[in-house]
Parts: sequence; C-alpha cells; structure tokens
Amino acid sequence: MSCLVKTYTLNAIRFTILCLLALIPSIWALASPIGTGPLSLTCQTPGPPIITGERPKICQGETVKLTATGCLGTVIWSTGEQGAGIRVTPYQTTRYTAICRLPEGCLSCFADAYTVTVGTPEAPKLTTDTPTLCAGDAATITAANCAGTIRWSDSTLTGATPTVRVQQTTVYQATCLHEGCASIPSVQLALQVATPNVPTLVRVTGEGELCAGQSVQLAASECAGQVRWSDGAVGTNRTFTPSQSIRLRAICQVGTCRSDSSNVLMLAVQPARATPLNQTLVQNTCPFLTADLSTAIGPSFQPSLAYVFRTGPTIDSPEVAAPGAVLAGMYYVSARNRAGCLSQPVAVSVLITTCANGIAPCLSSPHLVSLSLDSLDQKRGVVCLKARLRGVGIDAIRLDSAWTCSGTGLFTDQKTLRPRYVASESDRQRGTVTFALITPDPDGAGPCVAGMARLAVTLSQTNTPATTDSTNLVVKQPDVIDGGSIFIPEGFSPNGDGINDYFVVQGTPRGATVDLEIFNRWGHRVYADTNYKNDWGGQTNQGINTTANQGLPDGTYFYVVRISDGREYVRFLTIAR
Repeated sequence: MSCLVKTYTLNAIRFTILCLLALIPSIWALASPIGTGPLSLTCQTPGPPIITGERPKICQGETVKLTATGCLGTVIWSTGEQGAGIRVTPYQTTRYTAICRLPEGCLSCFADAYTVTVGTPEAPKLTTDTPTLCAGDAATITAANCAGTIRWSDSTLTGATPTVRVQQTTVYQATCLHEGCASIPSVQLALQVATPNVPTLVRVTGEGELCAGQSVQLAASECAGQVRWSDGAVGTNRTFTPSQSIRLRAICQVGTCRSDSSNVLMLAVQPARATPLNQTLVQNTCPFLTADLSTAIGPSFQPSLAYVFRTGPTIDSPEVAAPGAVLAGMYYVSARNRAGCLSQPVAVSVLITTCANGIAPCLSSPHLVSLSLDSLDQKRGVVCLKARLRGVGIDAIRLDSAWTCSGTGLFTDQKTLRPRYVASESDRQRGTVTFALITPDPDGAGPCVAGMARLAVTLSQTNTPATTDSTNLVVKQPDVIDGGSIFIPEGFSPNGDGINDYFVVQGTPRGATVDLEIFNRWGHRVYADTNYKNDWGGQTNQGINTTANQGLPDGTYFYVVRISDGREYVRFLTIAR
C-alpha cells in the first residue's frame, strides 16, 4: 500500500471518529428531559470549515485575508465575525479558528487553527558609555535587542556598535530590519557636547569632628562626567574613613576635558585615645564562679565616659550580654566620650578558679529575655521583632532554634535578634500571632532555669479576612455588543477566589429571559439553561457527566446566548482558572 493510500485511510478513519463523536450530543439530546433543548432528528453535524490565508507571515500593521470553505451554513470566526472571509490585522502572532452553523442550529467541530505570524522586530535599545563628552571626542554607541540589521538615522553609520566623533550635541535613532520587516524607531539617544561643570562637594552624614575610625558619606554634585578626588578616589558618592584630619577637593572630567578645582571640604578627625584601665587581668572571687569585667576599670573610672565591653577587638564585635558576670576568656574594653568617639579597645583576660561550694554562673547571672515589636506592616502582613538577651553564656546560644511561632507564615532571619515574619492567610483570619524566644536550660536538672519571653502581635484592627491582593490578577474586560446594551465576557475564571467566578451576561432588559448553550470544540453541548440566571461556574449539565456536575477543563468553548426579545449572540469564550 502506498504512503498516499495509507495517509488517506488514516485521515478517513479520523474523520469518521470525529463525526461519530459530533453526533453524540444529538442522540443524547433526544433522550434528555424536556427543557434542555433537544436537537432536531434531521440535524446532521456539518464538517468543520477549512481555513486558508493569503500568507502565514506578515509584518506588524499589515492586513491578511482569511477564507473558510466547505461550510453550507454560516461561518462564525473566533473573532466574532461571520461570513466566508474576513480580513485581520494582528499586532502579535495569533491563531484563528471557526465553526460552521447550519440553519437548523447544528454546529461543526472547531476548524484547524490558522496561525498568522507577526514578524515585526522590536525597536533597538541604544546606549553609550559617554553620554556627555568634549567636542571631537570619540564615543561608542551600542544598539542591542536586534537579531537583524541596524539602520541608523545617520546613514554614515553601520553595524551595531559604531564609533562617532561629534562637534556639537547630536541625537541618534535606529531601526531593526529582520526578515523583511522593520521595527519602529528606537528611543532617541543624545550625545551632549559640554564643558564640565565644577563639582560641589558636600558631607552627607554627620556634622563636626569625626572620631578616629569613623566613616562618613561624601557626595559630589553638578558633574555630568567622572568625579576625581584629590586623594585619588573616583566617583560621585563615596564612603570615606579618614585616619587624620584632611582637606579634600575634586574636579569633573568629561572625556579629555577637565573642570576647575572644586571648593575645599574639610574633615576634622579626633585622634584615637587610650582606654583608661586599672588592670588587664580579672579573676573571680569565691564563692562566685564568674568575674566582674568592670573591676578592670577600678580607680581609672571617669564619669564623663561610657564604657563598652565587647567579645572582639572591632567595633562590629557583639557586646557582652552581662559584663558583671562573665566566664573565663578574652574580652575587650573601650570608652565612649560625650562626642560619641570610642577609645582604642584594650584586651582584658578573665581567669576563673574553682571554689568550694561555688555558686553556679547561671545563678549569678540568670538568663533574661525581652521581646518588643520593631515594626508592623498590616497591609502586607510583615512583622519585625526585636529581642534583648542578658545572662552568662547567653552569647553562645543558637537563636535559630530558640525562636518559635504560633502562626503558619514564613519566619526569616531567625539567627538574629531582629527576625522577620510574613503572615499567612490563616494568620490573618485568626488575627493574632504569638512569638516566643526561649534559651536553653543552662544546667539541665540544676537550679538554673532558661530565659523565656512571649509577644502576641495583632495583625489587623479587626479579625476580618484580608483583602486579596489582585496586583498580578488578570481579568478580561467584557465585550460590548449591540451598541453597548448587552455585555458578554470573553471568558471567566471559576477558581473560587470570589473574582470573575461566573459567566455573567449583563445589560439584559428588565423581565427578559436568557437561553444559554455551551459547546466544546467538537460541537458537543456541555451546558444548557433555558432560564439562565448568571450562575454558571464552568460545570457541565449535559452529556455523560450530567449527574456528576463536573467542572469543565480549561480551554476554548462556543456559546449561544438567546434573549427572549429575539436577539441572539454566538461567539467563543475561554475558561481559565
């Protein structure tokens, strides 16, 4: 058997099966109860029309004619138009289909879709590394986002990355040519020819003298090019940590041009001071098995200073939770004056000796925990907490295992004292979430106990469910049919979220009734209601699944809406959950 005969036989079998399937609703309708609109005994399901087009690929803005043949009745297109031929002007690649409807009301299957590909490329995106330059300087322009050929507004330029030299401010545009189609012109790119302005230097953070090791934010304005500082730094904004008092200036450089020098920015820095301590070795006093770090200061104490105890030598090291009762180890002490400047940290060694009948460290300095609400965004359901810990050995606990929460939302940053929580929908409905921070038991079965604190956070003023955020929800707008008197949607989303859950026909006259029929792509009637009340949620009440009342799968369907005043509408709709 030849390939041609095989193909013909397979197509004949496929067509016969589809036609038999198409006859099922007619046979079923004869056995359906009265009121479901049975089809005529003489109704023969027509074959689907065959769609052809002038050409399958066009440029944006062009029109192409589509023709449907093989239909002895009315051809109804997926665009809503009727007739054997239509003209379409798609602005993106689009699939078109149609059905054949006989005068008796019989419907064919959906025709094989005809795809019109819109090949117009997007406009190029122009960029340059030197938007402002001196007269005669070279600049490279880059045209991205084009898979074809770039055509420039300046006909002397070629390629995607031409280099230009301008004597005056010049504007450039480009289009993309790809497979015979031209894009719209790109956004204009201007190369500015200008003499650099003298930059103005300002101190963004803080006033007065800086402490040794303190950083400051600096900024330079009025420069459209590159800012070059007198200490060798480059950039408009910078973070600077001076080691001593310094005077800064800057210039603005554009291409090969340089501006005059800027104003002087003076930064005064206090020299680092030594920390006044009486001793650098601290020991415990029996019966206590902890030591007091403040004894290192002793007679050197100065009322004008605030002493800071840290576990490391840097300013970012954690502070000691309980300086009055520390265990053996190395600690660092510095002093902050009234100007907020810290002295040089000094290492202090702590030596703990054993004691007869010694008092456990966790009794000398028990674990203490406090919780507070740092911030609450009720609209987004975001809770930020703040915790404070005190007690011996508490610096070493694992915070990620210490935090607990009564909610079902997302808990993040649990290894810190400032965790963040995003409430779930069930949290919002419940209204309150309780957070807890519990430290480990310091001595197991001993007399010491763990530290614990709880905080209940109310997520809203009332316990009403939060409004669904519809930022990313796409709801199709209804079509306006018959001069704006009847509104029928192109589709709906019966997913139970309370938005667009039903197929709603709007604008019907008062007292009028609506007859609705829904057909699938094979022409089978899957839903019918002779007195429709806008209550169809995408389920079937026709065919073999009638008793199950199952929800129809997502996809494209065909509807017939008849108004009791004689008007009738036939079009396509989409179910998208």
